[in-house]
Amino acid sequence: MYDYGRRRKNYGPLILGVLVVLFVVAVAQLLRGAPDPTYDVTFPASSPLGDARQPELPEDGSSVIAVSGLGVLGSAGSTDPRPIASITKVMTAYVILKDHPLKPGETGPIIELTTRDEERWLEMVAQDQSSLSVYAGQRLTQLQLLQGLLVPSANNYAEILSAWDAGSIAAFVDKMNAEAEALGMADTTYHDTSGFSPDTVSTAADQLILARMAMQDPVFASIVRLEQVTIPGVGTVAGVNLLLGVDGIVGIKTGFTEQAGGNFAFAAIRDIAGQQADVYGVILGQGNSESAFESHQAAFAATQTAIDSLDGGLEYRLVLSDRQPMATVTTDWGDEVDLVVTEDVNLLTWPGMNLETTIEVDDISPGKAAGEQVGWVNLKLGEQARRLPLVLATDLKGPGIFWRLSRL
Repeated sequence: MYDYGRRRKNYGPLILGVLVVLFVVAVAQLLRGAPDPTYDVTFPASSPLGDARQPELPEDGSSVIAVSGLGVLGSAGSTDPRPIASITKVMTAYVILKDHPLKPGETGPIIELTTRDEERWLEMVAQDQSSLSVYAGQRLTQLQLLQGLLVPSANNYAEILSAWDAGSIAAFVDKMNAEAEALGMADTTYHDTSGFSPDTVSTAADQLILARMAMQDPVFASIVRLEQVTIPGVGTVAGVNLLLGVDGIVGIKTGFTEQAGGNFAFAAIRDIAGQQADVYGVILGQGNSESAFESHQAAFAATQTAIDSLDGGLEYRLVLSDRQPMATVTTDWGDEVDLVVTEDVNLLTWPGMNLETTIEVDDISPGKAAGEQVGWVNLKLGEQARRLPLVLATDLKGPGIFWRLSRL
């Protein structure tokens, strides 16, 4: 009889070896680190908000208009430096208030006027300069001199304040030019403190920088809103800004000389869906150079047209919605999770501006729960900037056992 048992092979060790190898491989696969998730940004880096629109600005002269939060919306005309007339006094007042700050309600020190101040006033009268009467021994506060400087636009008050501050008008003019340089007003040169000199030149863009800075001082802002002022020894004097209160205008300064034409640096407040929008602009070189009244009227008309042209364009609008996906996380094991913001974002907008967006992802390691912050969203629209948390829309799970065992 044939002995089958003698021919049977013993496969036990082989099977055991295979099982050991499979166990080792399985343990290695389970312990082997999983690849990091990756992410792709899904929200555009730059999003245009409608078709571009330009404010209505005069073709002649030089002009610019801006809105706080958005920056410059438009400009027109020449960019060459030109005489700016009494708009010069904005810098005069700015330097005085920087050197001698006043809080609302304060009047500052008393300044006693001299015989030379009286003589200089008579000289200005003979030159047909804008001025207010003074006499030796007259005592005026810093605030009263600033009011006379900015509201009825007294050239002699500019010189009185300048000499009081710096010891001489020349020294004060040096301060004005140094301040212009510090503010980045590269195309501005001051030769006097009132703007009567045609050698005092600037651009609409430079004067816009100054106007916005000056209006941050509450005392300056309160003065340029006055329709008239009362000066001891002079009486009540009307201001020269005839647009105060019209189209929301709250300042700032007019100017006229034959060389400069009609000029107006302005600030206005507009109501946009119940929220305040601050408008700033500068209009230079308007009207008939032989008529102060007609030139001022031309500058005023150009200002009103420019401000009114913003209507229907300025708006607060939703630029990001709560739960808006900004990026998507993907894993080798097949999971996809959106990264989202957690609030609505409304910003002041103007047609054609771009919403700039950057994404920062800090940590997208597996095992994080829905709602956990993993980075930031940075928004920029004009001068407005927002930084928002970036969170997981759903749980970011780790790889399962089957994927770990079956991966190559």
